[in-house]
Amino acid sequence: MQNIELAVLSYFIGFLFLLYIRSYDKYDKEPLGRLVLFSFLGGIISTTVTSFLYFFVNPHFTLFDAIFKVGVVEEFSKLLTLFLLYRLIKSEFDEIVDGIIYVAAISLGFSVIENIFYAMRAAHPHTLLAQRFIFATVGHISFSVYMGIAFYIHKKIKPNYKGLSLAFILAVLAHGFYDGVLFESQLNIFFMPVYMLLIYFQFRLLKVAYAYSQMKQKFSLNNMELIHRDKHLHCCNCGMNTVDVYRFNKKITIHVCQHCNNAIVQQGAFDKILKYFRPKLERKIFFKNLHYIKHNLILNHNETAIYHPREKRLNADITDLNQWLVKENKKDLRAYAKTLEGKIFHLLGFDMLKI
Repeated sequence: MQNIELAVLSYFIGFLFLLYIRSYDKYDKEPLGRLVLFSFLGGIISTTVTSFLYFFVNPHFTLFDAIFKVGVVEEFSKLLTLFLLYRLIKSEFDEIVDGIIYVAAISLGFSVIENIFYAMRAAHPHTLLAQRFIFATVGHISFSVYMGIAFYIHKKIKPNYKGLSLAFILAVLAHGFYDGVLFESQLNIFFMPVYMLLIYFQFRLLKVAYAYSQMKQKFSLNNMELIHRDKHLHCCNCGMNTVDVYRFNKKITIHVCQHCNNAIVQQGAFDKILKYFRPKLERKIFFKNLHYIKHNLILNHNETAIYHPREKRLNADITDLNQWLVKENKKDLRAYAKTLEGKIFHLLGFDMLKI
């Protein structure tokens, strides 16, 4: 009965993890049912392949074996599973973020099953299960990000065997160093720095993938929900006081003047808009620099998007603001091509300058 309880608990926690992973797919969420099925089947197939390969590979608790045996076997199993199950997700596989989401789902399924078997043999199974979900499960998800990026390029952009090979090597190294600093007692002190660095870097790569997403909604009235009317807000453009209150992306409140159709955007909403359209922008620095400006800041050459630092709000033509956001996001990406993450994307097969 305890083993059944551990299995149910592990899959329940895994489901919560899957919901959390899905929450990062913020532009075009994958169908939850399909993602659950994909993760479940991915876990079964990848652990089965891993178990088969371990009949021929006998790793020891050393850094060398952690990289060249454990890392190779387990990351190969995940990548093979991604190829085997691709038909299940082919119709939904339409942006780089999807590559990351689906390989993370396989990694989660793998880790859930692995956690169950470890917990069944532990003296304190619930404690071990909690520890493994905090560290091992998150680790497994982070190791495979590179392969998800390269796999998307391979399936949707161009044949990418070179990029897949490099992604596999990077995943093996990440996995191997994570396990290696645990296997070697003299290296244990490096575990948390290695763990935190791996997680941090994967989030950096995920933000680049967001910036490349083609699934962002256009910033237009057609994609906004009318909430109510406000007669007390002054339009910076025409001076009238009657505006309609809209909601964009279910979270961002926009005021639109009835007379001139310009958007009046408070700084908090402007920050959320920038986060949505320009995920690579360092927004704190952006707004900090704006606060040093004493005069109004014209954002576009048409002078139809103006930020007012004293009032901490933006007044802009909606169409022109959308064009400015798209243009600036492209600038962010071109600048980012020179960073470490940008170079990794390039090596994985993505031409960062063709955007």
